[in-house]
Amino acid sequence: MNIRRWTLLAWFALVALASARAHTVDTSYCKVAIGHAEVSFTFTFDLATYAKMTPLDVNHDGRVTPAELQQAGPGIEAFLRNSVFVELNEREATFGAMSPPTWPIDAGDAVTEPDTAQRLSTVTFRNPVLHAPDAVALTFDFFGTLGERHTVLGAFVWDGRENPVIFTRFEPDYLFDTGYRVPAWEQFKQYLWLGVSHIFLGYDHIAFLFALLFVRRFSDLLKIITAFSVAHTLTLALAALGVVSLPSRWVESAIAVSIVYVAAENIWRKMENSHRWRITFAFGLVHGFGFASVLRELGLPSEGLVRSLLAFNLGVEVGQLAIAAMCWPLLLWVGRQAWSHQARTVISYVLLAFGSAWLIDRAFALRMMPF
Repeated sequence: MNIRRWTLLAWFALVALASARAHTVDTSYCKVAIGHAEVSFTFTFDLATYAKMTPLDVNHDGRVTPAELQQAGPGIEAFLRNSVFVELNEREATFGAMSPPTWPIDAGDAVTEPDTAQRLSTVTFRNPVLHAPDAVALTFDFFGTLGERHTVLGAFVWDGRENPVIFTRFEPDYLFDTGYRVPAWEQFKQYLWLGVSHIFLGYDHIAFLFALLFVRRFSDLLKIITAFSVAHTLTLALAALGVVSLPSRWVESAIAVSIVYVAAENIWRKMENSHRWRITFAFGLVHGFGFASVLRELGLPSEGLVRSLLAFNLGVEVGQLAIAAMCWPLLLWVGRQAWSHQARTVISYVLLAFGSAWLIDRAFALRMMPF
C-alpha cells in the first residue's frame, strides 16, 4: 500500500473522529487555506499539548480557565514561530498575525487537568499575499518537545479541493504546488504599488523621513534622500535574498531608535549639520531590514525575484520622494518665519514622543501602539 493511500485512509479516519467529537492523544491538526489574497494557517491542538509549549495552569489549581489560555497566547505564538517554518514560493517566509487561541467548545468555565488532552483549541496565522503563491511548504520541528509519536494531520486547501498530508518525526515537511503563475507585468505592478503603499502606511518610516527634512539647503535634502535610498536598497536586497537575517523585534526597535535620535538631534543641535546624510545612511540600513520583513511575510516569488525587488524598491523611492515633495516646501517656509525655532522644537518633541513610545512597545513586545 503506497504512502498516498495511507494518507487518504488517515484523512478519512480524521473526519470520522471529528464527526464523533473524539480526539486521539499525540495528534494535532493543520489546515492551510490558499487564496489569491491570503494564505491562512490554522493549527488545532489539545490543551495538554499547549501545556508542553508554555505554562497554562499558572496558579496550579489543576484547572485551565479562558483567562489562563489567553494569557498563554504569546507563549504559544512564540513556540510555533520558532518550531514551525513556512515557505511561500519556495522561499523562506514568516507567519503573519496570529489570532488568539480559541476556547474549547462545550468546555464551560474551566477544564480540569485530566480533560485537557480531550479539549481542542485553534490558532490561525494569516499571511496577506499579492497573489496566490505557486507553492506553499511547511516544516514541523517540534517533535522533540511534543513527543516523537506526535502526528500532525494536515490539509492544503486550494481551488476548492482539500489535499491531505501527514506530518511526523520521520516526514516533518511537505511542499504543495498550486501551479499558479502570475504574469510578469502584473507582478511588477503589484510589487511597485506595495512599495508605495508601504511607505504611506508605514507611519514609523514617515516619522523618520519627516524628522530628517529639517534642513535649509536643497543639496542637503538630496544627500539625505540619496543616502537613505542607497542604504535601504542594500540591506533590503541582502535580507530578501537570505544573505543577512536579523530578528524582527530588533529591527523594529532599531527603527524606533532612529526616530528618537533624529528628533532629539533636531531639538539639541543646530540645523546646519553636514553629517546628517551619514546618520541617514546608517539608519537607512536598519529601515531596509524593516522593508524586507514585509516581503518575507508576503512571500517572495520563485520566478521574477529580481524584477519584484526592483519594483518594490522603486515603489519605496516614489513614496519617499512624494513625501519629501509635500513636506519640505512647508518646512522650508516655516524655517523662514520668526517662530520657526519654536515650531521645529514642538514638532520634534512630538516625533520624539512617538518614537519613544514605539521603542518601548517594540522592545518589550507590549503591542499597545496602534501602528
